[in-house]
Amino acid sequence: MSVKNDKEVSILADNTRFKNRVALITGAGSETGIGFAAARTLANGGAGVALTSTTDRIYERVKTVGSSGTDIKGYTADLMDRNQVKNLVDNVIHDFGRIDILVNNAGMVQVGKKESFVNMVDLPAIEWDESIDRNLNTCFNITHAVLPYMIKSNYGRIVNVSSVTGPLVSNPGETAYSAAKAAMVGFSRSLAIEVAKSNITVNNVAPGWIGTGSSTKEEQVAAENTPIGRAGSPQEVADLIAFLASDESTYITGQMIVIDGGNTIQEYKGPGDLYY
Repeated sequence: MSVKNDKEVSILADNTRFKNRVALITGAGSETGIGFAAARTLANGGAGVALTSTTDRIYERVKTVGSSGTDIKGYTADLMDRNQVKNLVDNVIHDFGRIDILVNNAGMVQVGKKESFVNMVDLPAIEWDESIDRNLNTCFNITHAVLPYMIKSNYGRIVNVSSVTGPLVSNPGETAYSAAKAAMVGFSRSLAIEVAKSNITVNNVAPGWIGTGSSTKEEQVAAENTPIGRAGSPQEVADLIAFLASDESTYITGQMIVIDGGNTIQEYKGPGDLYY
C-alpha cells in the first residue's frame, strides 16, 4: 500500500475526532481545492459539515464529501453580500443547531472570472475594492455572523486560509491580494485575544504553492523549486486545518502556520541543480 493510501485509511478510520461538532466551510466548490479537501477530512472525522460556494456545483460536492451517516449539506451564497451571509448562517443554524468550526477558505477568484495581475500604478480602484472584498471582507462577514453563536456556546474553532503571499512574500501585480491576506492575519490576532475567554481559538494557515485545478504553469514550475521539490496537496493543507479545528490544538491561538514545503526559508529559489 502506498503512503498516500495509508494516509487516507488513517483519516477515514478516525471517525470520532469531530463527533458532535458542526463545521461551516466556505469556498468549497472546487473538487480539487483546499475547501473541499478540508470538508472531506472533517466529515470523515465525524463532523456535520455545511459547505458553501457561489454556484450550484456545491451540491455535487455534497454527494462525494463524506462517509455514509455523516450529515452534509450544501448552500450557495455570495459572501461579499452581507444579507446573503446572514441568510446562510441562519439556514445552517436552522439545519444543524450550531456552528462549532468555521473554515474561511473563500477568496482568490470566483467561478467564471479570470484572476487579474496588474501593477498597482495601473490598477483600477474598482479592482482593488473587489479583491479586498473577495479576499478579506468575506472572512469578516461570515466570522461576524457566526461569532455570536460560538460565544453563546462557549466554544469555537476559526481557521482562516491566508497565504504566504502578503504576510511573508509577494509577487508583481498582487498588491490587493497581498494586502488582503496580510490583513487577515492581523484581524485574526486581534480577534483571538477578544474571544479567548470564550474558549474560541482563531488561527491561520498560510499555504505556499499548492497543486489545485487552478494552478498555472508558472506556479507548477515554482513548486518544483521548493526544497521539497513539489507542490503541496490540498489534503496536506486540509490536515493542518483539521488539527487547528480539533481539540488537539486548544492552546494555540492567534497564530499563522506556514505550509509551503520550506519555500519561504530558502534564499535561493532557482533550479536546485545550479546551487544545491
